[in-house]
Amino acid sequence: MISSMTSFFFGEHETEYGNLVLEIKTLNSRYFELQLKLSEDLKTLEPKIRNQIVKSISRGKADYKIYLKAFEDDQDPKNIDFREIKDLIKISEKVSSFINSPQPINPLELMRFAGVKKNKLEVKKLEKILLRYTEQALDKLVIDRKREGAKIRKIIIAKLNLIEKLVLKVKKIMPLAIKSHQNKIKDKFKAALIDADQDRLKQEFLIFVQKGDVEEELDRLGAHISELRRLLNKSEPVGKKIDFLMQEFNREANTLGSKSISIDISKISVDLKVLIDQIREQIQNIE
Repeated sequence: MISSMTSFFFGEHETEYGNLVLEIKTLNSRYFELQLKLSEDLKTLEPKIRNQIVKSISRGKADYKIYLKAFEDDQDPKNIDFREIKDLIKISEKVSSFINSPQPINPLELMRFAGVKKNKLEVKKLEKILLRYTEQALDKLVIDRKREGAKIRKIIIAKLNLIEKLVLKVKKIMPLAIKSHQNKIKDKFKAALIDADQDRLKQEFLIFVQKGDVEEELDRLGAHISELRRLLNKSEPVGKKIDFLMQEFNREANTLGSKSISIDISKISVDLKVLIDQIREQIQNIE
C-alpha cells in the first residue's frame, strides 16, 4: 500500500537520566533528506539512529530531534550541589587561562553539567532505551504515513476511473466523428459546385483519417491506466515511478487534443488534462 510523505510524531519517555524527548516531522520532497539533531549527550548514537531512520523512510524530508530534558527536581535550586559547581568553576578558570579571549562562564551550563555528572549518565545503558523508543516512534510514523497514503490512493483511483470513462467515450465518438466529417467533405464539394469523383473523395477522406487517427494514443492511455493501478497496489515506494507515468499520461492527452476531429473530443482532451494535473498534485506527497 502506498505511503504519504507527511507525518508528525512527538513524545517523551522517562528514563533515570531525565525525560527523553523525541520529535519527528516528515514533509514531501523529491528526494530523501534527513536533518538529525541530537543533544550533546547523545551525539555518539547518531550513526545507529540514522541507520534506523533510513530503514523506515526512503523518500521525503525528515526533521528528527532527540534530547534529554532534566527532571524538574534536578533543576530545583534546593538540589544544587554548590561544592561541585565551585570545583567546576576552578577547572573552567584554569582552562580559560590558556585561551585568548575566553567566553564568560554560563551559570546555566554549569548547572546542567553538574546535573549530568550527578546522574552519572551511562550512554550504553541509555542506548538500548533510546533505540527501542525511536524504533517504536518510527513504527507509529510509518503507520500514520500509510493511513494517509490510503486516503491519497482513494482520491487517485477516483480520478483514474474518470479518465478511463473519458477514454472509452472518445472510442465511441470516433466512428460518429469520422462519418460526420465524411458528410461535410461531400457537402463542401457540392456547395462549391465541384464535380468530385469517388477517388478524390476517398483521397480527401484518407488524409483526414490519417491526421485524426488517435487509436494509438487511446491504446497507450489504456496501458497507462492499467500500469497506474498496478503501481497503486504495490507495497514498496512508487512515488517517482508514478510521477514519470503521469508525464506520459499528459503527453498522450496533449496529442489527443492536437489531433482532435470534433469539438466533443477537444473538450474531452481538456477534461483529461485537468484530471491528470489533479492526480499529479496528489502524487507529490507519495513516498
